[in-house]
Amino acid sequence: MPAARSSSSAGDGDVASTLPMATVDVRSMSLAVLAVLGVVAALKLAAEVLIPITLSISLSYALMPLVSAMKRRLRIPEAIGAALSLAFLVALIAFTVAMLQTRATGLLDTIPQATQRIGRLLHNTALDRTSAIRKLTAAAEALERAAGSALPAAPAANAPPPPNLRSHVLSATGATLKALGETTVVLALSYFLLISGHSFKRKLVRISGTSLREKKLTVQILDEIDQQIQRYLLIQLGTSALVGVATGLIFAIVGLDNAVLWGVAAGILHLVPYIGSTFVVLLSAMFAYLQFNSAQLAAVVGGSALAVAGLVGLGMVPWLTERVGRINAVATFITLLFWNWLWGIPGLLLGIPVMMAIMAICERVSGLESLAELLGADSRTARTRA
Repeated sequence: MPAARSSSSAGDGDVASTLPMATVDVRSMSLAVLAVLGVVAALKLAAEVLIPITLSISLSYALMPLVSAMKRRLRIPEAIGAALSLAFLVALIAFTVAMLQTRATGLLDTIPQATQRIGRLLHNTALDRTSAIRKLTAAAEALERAAGSALPAAPAANAPPPPNLRSHVLSATGATLKALGETTVVLALSYFLLISGHSFKRKLVRISGTSLREKKLTVQILDEIDQQIQRYLLIQLGTSALVGVATGLIFAIVGLDNAVLWGVAAGILHLVPYIGSTFVVLLSAMFAYLQFNSAQLAAVVGGSALAVAGLVGLGMVPWLTERVGRINAVATFITLLFWNWLWGIPGLLLGIPVMMAIMAICERVSGLESLAELLGADSRTARTRA
């Protein structure tokens, strides 16, 4: 009996000794969740500040190889090379816009005709009593009449005011000036990052720790981030060019007007995952119907754009991103959804590079290997610190 009592008391002591450990784990997890929520809230609230900074960092990563090549081969200082690189980028964008302005203006001139033709098509379809649109319209009108008879009439004082042209002009002017100011800020910050990128990295290495192992780990993380983001940007540029060329060629074979403009638009909008390609598919199908007056040819044009965007955007880009950044396709898609909710269109452009930087850190920092394994492209153990 004493032995049994002693064993039971020992067992109670073991259980009691495990309770504080479990409590500490729960508290640590709760603090981690609160920290993550705090970071997400900060990213959401500080979007106007963080988006230009992140864009500038991405732009500096894209232009850094060009600046380094000019310094290494042509003996051009970094300050001059960075200025030349940014000037070349701005000139290239301006030249592209000027070259396509006439075609874009002609395409925009057809929008009123397109609106009228689509309106007549919908009107004729609505007059057909056997069509689904007619039945849906009748049901909606019946529901509206029932709701109107059930609710009291709103007073005339609550009627919305007529649109003010001056307010619209001021709003458009303010938006334009804001866009120009943000562009100037992004270019200026990119320039300073290009001329001081190496010295800034050296400062990070100096403050990363006192031991040689910690400094070496910081260098490995920075080099990994550089390589992954630069490769990802090259993937985006290459696949966008492929989408633009393939879309333009297919539209030219079909006979769609302004095929070159459509190809350039498809290549540029491909940089915005999913949303940009959807926009091109819908618009190209609409303008194809207006030009050919044929639903079959409109379906061919829209289906071709969808096939090219799907083959490259859903097949090639995730596969290449998985190979370069070692991030699995599910994590990539969830990342795009999260950053789209967080920052909108800029989040779609910047979400994957940010996730690659986080992945490079998680692979080498103790305690974050499980997150790297969760985001990783395969089931192998995440890379540990050297």
